[in-house]
Amino acid sequence: MNLKELMADDVDDVFLDGDENAEEHDIDGRMILCSFDQDKSTGSQTDGVYVRRRRLSVGTVALGYWPVPEQKMIIDGEPWYVVDCVDDSGMLEVTLEANQA
Repeated sequence: MNLKELMADDVDDVFLDGDENAEEHDIDGRMILCSFDQDKSTGSQTDGVYVRRRRLSVGTVALGYWPVPEQKMIIDGEPWYVVDCVDDSGMLEVTLEANQA
């Protein structure tokens, strides 16, 4: 087993362990084990609209596609829009925003 394969195993066995770090969320109609956390940056407010920002950490294989900026994703029934997506050794780190009046 090479390093890349070992790191991919770590994504599922360590970072996205359902007993400790991850939960199932409905992403675009599929239940996927992931981490859906508040982003470190704070939300902003413009003209009475509050912009929330969160970070989705999900296995590249589990999600099945690469999110692109401005793409709409439905997570747990709420619309979110992709700001950025980075592959971190087999795990996608997706920054998302949603508007709230």
